Amino acid sequence: MPKAGFNRGAAVLVAIAAGATPAAASDGASISFFARVPTVCQVSVASNTALPFQAGANNLGVMTELCNSMAGYTVTLNHPAGLTDAWVEIGSARVPISATATHTVIVDAASAEFRERPLRLVLSENDMPDDSIALSIDAQPKGPVF
Repeated sequence: MPKAGFNRGAAVLVAIAAGATPAAASDGASISFFARVPTVCQVSVASNTALPFQAGANNLGVMTELCNSMAGYTVTLNHPAGLTDAWVEIGSARVPISATATHTVIVDAASAEFRERPLRLVLSENDMPDDSIALSIDAQPKGPVF
């Protein structure tokens, strides 16, 4: 029974809308809607453990990228210079780390994205430091920022 009542109610709404549409159009009235949201561009890594780095693959956790810039964004890994044979694996992508710089762009997206992917750091025996390796990541939007 409620289904029939719903159909009658919907028919009444359609009839009201149909009757109101020509009047609004002939009056030249219109409704415009515009919204601007702030640009959000974030990256984080969720990890369960904080183990010391070792030669070979080091699981850093799951990297979450969130950026609403329509022009895209970059994610940069900040690291010490001198990592001569190191790379990061983001999902199935392998990105070599710059041996001479202190930062490497590891993601260069051409559009807005939300992604979650495993992140691993692969180090050679030659890249193992005497103490710890300090790493950080940051995300920057491309194009206009609101």
